[in-house]
Amino acid sequence: MNIKNLFSYNWYSRRKILKSMAEIPWKKVVENCGASFDCVRDIFLHSLQAEQFWVRRLNGKGTEGIFNIPFSKFADVNAVQEYADEVEAETNEYLKTLTEKKLQSVFEYKGWDGKTKRNKIEDILMHVIEEEIHHRGELLCIYWQNDISPPYTSYTGYVDYTGKGSS
Repeated sequence: MNIKNLFSYNWYSRRKILKSMAEIPWKKVVENCGASFDCVRDIFLHSLQAEQFWVRRLNGKGTEGIFNIPFSKFADVNAVQEYADEVEAETNEYLKTLTEKKLQSVFEYKGWDGKTKRNKIEDILMHVIEEEIHHRGELLCIYWQNDISPPYTSYTGYVDYTGKGSS
C-alpha cells in the first residue's frame, strides 16, 4: 500500500467530513458530545493537530504550540477549513520529499513518556493514518447518534472517485 495514496484518501475523506460540518448547524458541531474531545469540531481539529505535529517532527521543524491552540479559536467552519488547508499543504510538501529509502529509514524521537523511541518513518506515517481513521469512526458515530447522515468515506469509494487504487 502506498503511504502517499493513503494520505490522499485521508484528505478526500476529511474534505467530505468538513463539507458535512458546513451543512449542519454550527451549534451542533460545537455541542458537547462526551467523546474523546468535547465536540465534532474539536475531534476534527485534534486530527489536524496530530498530523501537523508528526509531519513537522519528521521534517525537523518545530512543533511547539501545536497542541496549545485553543479549539475555541476556530469559531466557524471557514476557520477550520483554513487550518485544514494549511495542514494539507504542509503534509503534501513533506510527502513530496519521501523516497522509498527515506520511508524505510529509522527516526529517533522522545515519546510522551520521555523515553527514546525508534520507528521507521513509514510506520510513523501509518500511525498518523490510523489516528485519523480512529477519529473519523468516532465522528461517524456522533453523526449517527444525532440522526445526521454522515458522508460516505470508504476507501473503495475513494478509488472509484479518483481512480487511485493501491499500486
